[in-house]
Amino acid sequence: MCNLGEGIYEDGLMKGKEEGWKKGREEGKLEFALELLKDGMSLEKVAKYSKLSLSMIEKLAKQNKLI
Repeated sequence: MCNLGEGIYEDGLMKGKEEGWKKGREEGKLEFALELLKDGMSLEKVAKYSKLSLSMIEKLAKQNKLI
């Protein structure tokens, strides 16, 4: 029975780590995109290089009063 509990714990731990990594990568993309926007790069190019949607880039630019 202890092995079952350990397996469930390990599975939950791995899922939590994966979600954390995914969230961290997304936050990194947003920070990168924001820096490109601050440097005056076009919305389209920021979307291309950050691999984020154009609508996400527009939203980010508006939130930071860049457009």
